[in-house]
Amino acid sequence: MKTHGAVAAGHDVTARAASRVLDEGGNAFDAVIAAMWAACVAEPVLASLGGGGFVMARPAGKPPRLYDFFVETPLEKRPREDLEFESRFATFAGGVSQEFHGGYGSVATPGVIAGLFKLHGDLAKLPMAQLAEPAIIAAREGIILDAFQRYVMGIVQPLLAFSPDSRSVFGKPGSTDERGFELLDEGSLHRQPDLAESISYLVRMGADGFYHGDLGHALVRECQELGGYLTAEDLAAYRVLIRDPLLVGGRKGRFVLNSPPASGGVLVGFGLKLAREVALGSFGSARHLEAISRIIHATGLVRGDYGASSAILADELCERYRLMIGERPLSQQGTTHISVVDEHGNLAAATISNGSSSGRVVPQTGIMMNNMLGEADLSPDGFHHWPCGVRMTSMMTPALYLGDDGSAVALGSGGSNRIRSTMLQVLLNMDVFDMTLHGAVAAPRMHVEEGLLSVEPGFDTALLDRLSLDNQQRWDREDMFFGGVHAAKVSAGGVKFSAVGDARRNGNQIIGAREDDA
Repeated sequence: MKTHGAVAAGHDVTARAASRVLDEGGNAFDAVIAAMWAACVAEPVLASLGGGGFVMARPAGKPPRLYDFFVETPLEKRPREDLEFESRFATFAGGVSQEFHGGYGSVATPGVIAGLFKLHGDLAKLPMAQLAEPAIIAAREGIILDAFQRYVMGIVQPLLAFSPDSRSVFGKPGSTDERGFELLDEGSLHRQPDLAESISYLVRMGADGFYHGDLGHALVRECQELGGYLTAEDLAAYRVLIRDPLLVGGRKGRFVLNSPPASGGVLVGFGLKLAREVALGSFGSARHLEAISRIIHATGLVRGDYGASSAILADELCERYRLMIGERPLSQQGTTHISVVDEHGNLAAATISNGSSSGRVVPQTGIMMNNMLGEADLSPDGFHHWPCGVRMTSMMTPALYLGDDGSAVALGSGGSNRIRSTMLQVLLNMDVFDMTLHGAVAAPRMHVEEGLLSVEPGFDTALLDRLSLDNQQRWDREDMFFGGVHAAKVSAGGVKFSAVGDARRNGNQIIGAREDDA
């Protein structure tokens, strides 16, 4: 029997995979699993089976739990001269360049596959073969490359050109040389037959097919021969961690946030606690702009001052500074998000990432590996100085908002370091300013980083002129720089549903029935 519900995601193929599963009687967790498989096909730079992520899950009638399947640092190091670890420069809109690093020496132990099967074993109803089928079909038959995904590929083109296997996945036919590499054009049919076979293999073999089986053996062999850290011991030791989430009280509901060692949830929780204690005025007012810009600025200032401990949210510490990020390696690059709610009260918010991609696709598997060890924020003292065998921290913040009226929202965002400001503002829009789901996501945003206030259009420019932060960059349009919140909502008793995919990041939404006014 069809399950009523709502889905929001970063691609039509991702959203339709989840919606199909709901139509087939699956619950929100079945749907989010199907969507994660599909995102690894349809959003291949942002999501990969070779990356990591989190799912915030609230089974109906039970406390929320956080599934942490983010990447881990390797158990042992090897000499720098033995590593494949090469610099590549990516170019963003406006001509801004940023250095990334690719090669097997940038790959951390991945967790997405373990997360998919752990979530399935704990909370799903339908067979994994049924949940993976939309992704297998999409990979085998191909997906029309849309403008947003082509834009994202263009940013990291130097990494996608890194290896012959990556060039064969993302390049035009015959584009086999790195110097002459040309990405597929927008509108091209993007087929990934090797990835389809890998997903089929995993459906048959389970997570062991990667962590103890042929796919993992192929990855380890490549790392040994070409200069990576990962060994069979790294894969065998990987475990999904289940954590209690952070719970922060709001004015009209409760916020359920990603817990340490991830830093994003603590940063957002810190900002929410600050906002709870001050008058914010009306949305867009001088008071609102000044207060929110100062709160975001405060979260930035405290990022490096404290360890990733939830103790930072204690009232006495909030009065002083409030926040922590931790001494764990920080990953905060390419990311996508999926939210699903169903009529039974199940909520799922999944955020997954592949970093900016290592440029290494394990041969004949179609699986692009992450480059979390190649991100500059990982080691302030230089690369390769991370502690061994620890779960990396992340800015990713899959979250729930549980309203006092019985409604519930699953939400999250991509957006690198801007996730903390994006999630803070959208949650406040719902809790303080009583906005509809659509209004909360669509409202203009700001971000503060190192004293620079970046602002989307939509605020009163005269009021912006009067802010204490006078170093400002005023954007003339909405942009993925300010995140992309994909959110799904269910009213009390599962009577009405709404969903919003953020247009800033190619948002798509599907509402199964009983549509709300959002």
